[in-house]
Amino acid sequence: MLTKEEIHPSKAEEPPKTKPPENGTTAPFPLPEHQAPEEAVPRSRKGLIVLVIALVLLAAGSGGFYYCWMNFTDLFGIPMGASDKRLSIRNLEGQEIVTKEGRIFFISGTVLNGSTKPRKFLILRAKLFDKDGTVLAEKDVVSGLSFSKDKVGAMQKLDIEKTINDFKLSGEKNFQVGSGKQVPFSVVFFDEGLDRAKEFTIEIIESPIL
Repeated sequence: MLTKEEIHPSKAEEPPKTKPPENGTTAPFPLPEHQAPEEAVPRSRKGLIVLVIALVLLAAGSGGFYYCWMNFTDLFGIPMGASDKRLSIRNLEGQEIVTKEGRIFFISGTVLNGSTKPRKFLILRAKLFDKDGTVLAEKDVVSGLSFSKDKVGAMQKLDIEKTINDFKLSGEKNFQVGSGKQVPFSVVFFDEGLDRAKEFTIEIIESPIL
């Protein structure tokens, strides 16, 4: 007959288990108190390199965004940064004119390209307001077409609209604005209720670099 030791010999050969430290922390081997882990220095240098790279990428990204914003690029089809501080509107006039067909509100002026880069075209947006600041009418025009007050006052509505449409189809070369150059613009409102117009505004909404 076999004894218990012969039936379960492995239990007899198992080494005694050591009791873990009471504080619950263990380490594979002790480290001298005066010596830091060898990975500390390389990790510190790696973190510094990553930080420098991140700052460089951030600066580059900010510069690219500023360039796009100031020079009107299309981001997912949405025009951005149309108005450039280096483009200035000058000789601005706006007044109501009585013609043979009724009344019109006529706005004219010039745009100076004070930047070092030519522009493909300039699109301006004009708005008319009543005394309470409510928008009565709004219209977008491309710069380069000029009407005089006397000329537009003597023209019929169909002739004015035809002249504007013909200019829009005349070609991009007629819309370009060179560096340091100045171009005229004209806006004609035929809408009803112009007798209530008290104020107007004009702003550049598109100005892509050539």
